[in-house]
Amino acid sequence: MIGNFDNLELAAKEAIRTWILSEKKLSGQLLNISEITEDVLKQWLGYWMLARSNPTYLRAELAKQLNELVRPSILNSSDEDLPLQIQFLTEELKKINATKGKQTSLVSKIAFCLKPEIIVPYDKRARSGLTKVYGKKMIDHDYASYYKSFLQFKDEVDDELEASGVLENLRSDWQSAMSENLFKARTADKFLMLIGGFSVEKMAKAVQEFFN
Repeated sequence: MIGNFDNLELAAKEAIRTWILSEKKLSGQLLNISEITEDVLKQWLGYWMLARSNPTYLRAELAKQLNELVRPSILNSSDEDLPLQIQFLTEELKKINATKGKQTSLVSKIAFCLKPEIIVPYDKRARSGLTKVYGKKMIDHDYASYYKSFLQFKDEVDDELEASGVLENLRSDWQSAMSENLFKARTADKFLMLIGGFSVEKMAKAVQEFFN
């Protein structure tokens, strides 16, 4: 059980802010462009702070595999198969030397952009948050287990969003930009990041600038 819902409203506002300012555009771009070019990949990696772990000398091959392997596989997978598919694709990219090591974060974020209503990005702070909430260490790169725990966490956050009034109080802010399900999932993700150590002050400053 979560127990403490401090900063839930902050997380909800951050979910709205990042979706409107960046994530919605990134999702639409990957869904609609005919090809993920190296330039598109560079910008995308920059937003998600994945540039350093995906060096320039690998990006031509990575872009090629995102177009030919990753994007089609994700779009053609059933919702139920996606978590394991993310793990499989992570292994494949490593095997064919399109990435340095396992890039679960990268593959999950590609999957999130392509299916934002279903997938949640894999993040080290959110993983740390899940460990703190449930007292069980998350095995690194085990996205299927991460996803299962996230859904459990999201259910608790869903209940508190409704009970606390945050869902209704922010309805005019989220309803024009995202579905209720997406709002709740992104809120749970941002809340986990705070639990996992992301700066409350930094998030609060960004939210204040956006909403004022």
